[in-house]
Parts: sequence; structure tokens; C-alpha cells
Amino acid sequence: MGSADLLDHLKPLGVACELTTLPFGDVALVGRGEGERPVPVGIEVKTVGDLLNSMTTGRLAGHQLPGLLASYEWVWLLVEGVYRPDPASGILQTLKGGAWAPMTTGPRRYMYRDLESFLLTLVVRAGLHVQRTHGRGETARWLAALDAWWGKAWDEHKSHHALHHKASVRPRTFVPPSLLRRIAAELPGVGWERSGAVAEKFRSVREMVVAGEAEWREVEGIGKKLSAQIVGALGE
Repeated sequence: MGSADLLDHLKPLGVACELTTLPFGDVALVGRGEGERPVPVGIEVKTVGDLLNSMTTGRLAGHQLPGLLASYEWVWLLVEGVYRPDPASGILQTLKGGAWAPMTTGPRRYMYRDLESFLLTLVVRAGLHVQRTHGRGETARWLAALDAWWGKAWDEHKSHHALHHKASVRPRTFVPPSLLRRIAAELPGVGWERSGAVAEKFRSVREMVVAGEAEWREVEGIGKKLSAQIVGALGE
């Protein structure tokens, strides 16, 4: 387990756990698969605010997710927090002081559909499982339930017997992003969304690094001021 805070919530629930350092994920366990085959399970826990930051920087899709999928057979993204779309505008809101308020990172606001679209892409394209909880207490209880489920012998799960011969596991179609896009996402003012347009413009990392301001301004969403900042950062 990679979080002392989660450890404090899980131990009172009778979950046998210990604090350790994980290369990827906040929680890891080894389940009991068919024929007692060990099954590595990983869980990444993010508050809604952390998730929005990861969307903006590209850290989740560009770094964490490929590592999680390579390290574990089953992967969950657990999103912790209370949020909703504003009934009139669709802006993403969260509860603050008992009232609904827009969720922001700096001056930026987010649309509810953008967050849900991002999560759906992770589910459909990457085969990721998404679970939502309202807070730390519910997170701990869900993790305890997950640990108990995977701790049972495979044949003790009654509901899966009826599906065993009918269900098929879809192969994951997630393709890790290119090195060029991962680097572009870290540049000032680019982020994960614009990095896609950068990857379409430049054919290689070298071409991107040596490009001048005029070439950067040909990328959708990048103007004179931002192109100067990017070229300056690449020249440092």
C-alpha cells in the first residue's frame, strides 16, 4: 500500500495491509484467480481535483496509466469526491461549505462532460475500471470489499458461474502515447490536450525541439506569446 492515510482507514476494518513504496498505483493486492493463479490488482486513488490536474498535465494518460496496465492484470481508477454538472450550464461543480461551486485549477473551469468523456475513454480504450466514492471512509470500505472479493477462492464466487461460458474479455486497445507527445505535454502552456496537435505537426522530437516560433504558431491553439515561451523553454 502506498498511502499512510489509507492505511489508517483500512486497519480498523480488519484489512491486513502494510505501508510500502509502489512504482505505480496507490494500492496493490494479489488476488486468487482460477486454479489459484495469483492475480496482481492495482488501484490508483485520485480526488476529483487530482484527476483534473492529471488531465491537464497529461500525467495520468502519459505516465501513470501505461505503468499501471503493465504492472497489474486488473486496474481500477478510484475517483474520490462529490461532484455534479451545473443544471444550467453543465460546468463541473463540487460541494464547498455546503453549497455547489465550480471546480477549478487556477483560473480554469471544467465542463462535466469533459471529465466524463475522459473517464469513458479510459474505460473503453484502455480497459480501465472506474469506481467513484464520496470520501476517504467510503474509499476504505470499497477497498476492503475489493480485497475480500479477491481473497476468496475462485469457485466461491457464485455469480460468475452463470457468466463463465458466455462472457469474453475484450483485449485492451490502449496504445501508450508517443515520446514526442509526452514531452510536448510538459512544455509551458501545452498540456495534454494541445500535445495531440503538436504531435500532428512535428514528425520527431528533434524536429519539435529545433522548431522556431513561426512553426509553433502553426499548431492549433498556440499563438505568438505561447510560441515564444515554448521556444525559450526548449532552448534552456
